[in-house]
Formats: sequence, C-alpha cells, structure tokens
Amino acid sequence: MGESTTITHAILTIVAVLMASLFAAVVIGQINTVLNVISNSIKSKSDSYRLSVTIIHGSLDRQASTVYLYAKNTGDVVYSDLGNIDFIVTDYSGKTFYFSTRGGTVEVVEYGMQNGVFEKGETVLFQITLPGSYTPPLEVKMVLSNGYSTVYTVG
Repeated sequence: MGESTTITHAILTIVAVLMASLFAAVVIGQINTVLNVISNSIKSKSDSYRLSVTIIHGSLDRQASTVYLYAKNTGDVVYSDLGNIDFIVTDYSGKTFYFSTRGGTVEVVEYGMQNGVFEKGETVLFQITLPGSYTPPLEVKMVLSNGYSTVYTVG
C-alpha cells in the first residue's frame, strides 16, 4: 500500500506541474498578444500626432471650375494613404460638395517621388473640378484617413 501511494503522489505531482506549465504558457501568450495590440495602438496614435499637413497655396480657376491646392507634409512622419483623402468644399451660399482621391474626382500630382506616399517635406497638388454652379469664396476642408484635417479658403 505504501508504494502505490508514493506512485500516486508522484503522478499527481507531475500532472499538477504540467497543468501549471500549460496554464502559464497560455497566460503568457495572451499577455503578449494584448501587449502587442496596445503597443501598435500607441504607435499609431503617436504617428498621427506627429503628422502635419499644411495647405501652402490654393487658387480657383473660375473658367475651368477647378480648385488647385498645394499641400506640404510638414510633419515628422510620412502619410502612406495618399489615395484616401477626402475634401469637403463649401461655397459662400452654404452648398457643400464632397470629393475624394479614392473615387478619382481629385487629381493628385506629386512633386517628389511618384510613389503614392506623402513623404516628409513633399509638396502635392490636388486638383478638384467643381460641378455645376457655386458661389465663391470656397472653404476647402482636407481630411486624411486617420482623422487629421486642415482648412483653406480660396477664391
């Protein structure tokens, strides 16, 4: 009877150690996943705070009904989503128009590397062709996909 009790205790001890190790491995893995998610979120927020785009010049060609906006990346990080920028144009009478680089309603001309990325210090021309009638001056709000926005008045 003494041998079987010793063997039983040894088996139970081994099972307990294995269960504790398995539990620790699962918990450590989940903690690692949570830390990665938090780290990526913090980096994304940090990058969005370091991003700054300034519209350095804007003009309105009334004959062609086109707004020309020259924007410069004045921040510390690149903006890699140049094909996903929205423009909200409001005229003097309060009419609002929506344009986007996604739908092809805004022509983008890069003055720098032609790679679809808004590099640090790069200037980009956005050409917006207006539909129908509008009453100048126009307020143009440029909104990046991460929520950063800037406003400029033309005309």
